[in-house]
Amino acid sequence: MSKCFFIVIASLINLAYSFNAIANSSAEISETKQQIITTSISKQLIENYVFPDVANKVAKQLLLNIKNNEYLGYDEIFIFADRLTDDIQEITQDKHIRVKRLQPGLSININENVEKNFRKVEVLDGNVGFIAFDKFSSNPKAKAKIDDIFSQLRDVDSLIIDLRKNRGGSPDLVRYFSSYFFDKKTHLNSIYWRITNRNEEYWTIDDLPGAKRPDLPIYILTSKSTFSAAEEFAYNLKVRKRAYLVGETTKGGANPGHFFDLPSRLSIFIPTGRAINPVTQTNWEGVGVAPDLPVMAVLAFEEAYAMAKYSALEYRVSQGKAKPEEKYSIQHVTKSYGKWTLASNNCPLKYRWAQAQYNDRTNKYQFPYQIKYYGNGNANIEYQLGNASGKMTHTLYFKNRKDEKSGISIGFSSFDKISILKCKILMD
Repeated sequence: MSKCFFIVIASLINLAYSFNAIANSSAEISETKQQIITTSISKQLIENYVFPDVANKVAKQLLLNIKNNEYLGYDEIFIFADRLTDDIQEITQDKHIRVKRLQPGLSININENVEKNFRKVEVLDGNVGFIAFDKFSSNPKAKAKIDDIFSQLRDVDSLIIDLRKNRGGSPDLVRYFSSYFFDKKTHLNSIYWRITNRNEEYWTIDDLPGAKRPDLPIYILTSKSTFSAAEEFAYNLKVRKRAYLVGETTKGGANPGHFFDLPSRLSIFIPTGRAINPVTQTNWEGVGVAPDLPVMAVLAFEEAYAMAKYSALEYRVSQGKAKPEEKYSIQHVTKSYGKWTLASNNCPLKYRWAQAQYNDRTNKYQFPYQIKYYGNGNANIEYQLGNASGKMTHTLYFKNRKDEKSGISIGFSSFDKISILKCKILMD
């Protein structure tokens, strides 16, 4: 090899070391800079956080941490940012707040490929529509994509929406997507903004390019990672009784906001608003959105698909589109509920179940069931349902003795009859 070749290699190695040294030095942070950053965070929170009293508590704690040298040794910018996030979230219990390092050379992608947010759109066996997507994008092209999806799924008889990997995004796209499921103008959500001291109401949109599906059975899949705007979508449809949620309780972030710049190329996401649902007058902050059918996220699709196929059959019958054999099938199943049974262990519930449905994808049995409350007034009741092969825990709100609830169990490996094992009345 020539001498020139080795000179070039040596030069490249020296250049790599130089870049590495620059990168490392830019990531280091002094105690003085730590104080400047925490002071800036306190100022931004006090001026912008939707809960000013909590912001003041954070500011006092950060000042105390600096005085007590709590951040000694946190001289790497990424580690310091993570520690600040942990300290602030511990006080606020707000999972939206986070301190992040801005990467050099990165900028907002105004040409975002919204197609990538929709991982899968298809029609499954049983004429069940399926949509899996991971972001409620603020890009205007996202609305056109949703229009295309509803055109593609215009003839499905039920729909599964997979939000298990959806981390949130734009409340406006939540409104747009939800509008396809309501024929009458419906108040979905309100957001109180601190800067204006006013509520901004989010209502469904009357005129859409595609046909609305106000009667379409909807199942939403959730997980512990489902967050922010994705939680709002699930919460809004659940409380309006337009969707049945299957999966895990979501992460629990209800307060919208945006990033604010900090010194040393850091930024902090600060919630500047608070969601207020018009039905519940509250939101899912810190508690998440509870599913109607609680199962592990990895099993949510299998459980929901069996229910969605049956709902599609019911829908076809109700719309006069069912085949003769489907009409017979639906009549047979709907008449198979047994007699009402009183729950034991001083549980003020009575229940009955129908013949189990075998799910050939999970190789398990699911039981359609109905429950009534026979106590006085209204009640929020947590109950445990199951048989020798398994059990499930769920919570239902009963308005009065006439309020009858229907559901379907998780999959059990045994065909043995189910029963209510125990229950308790939850305090408001």
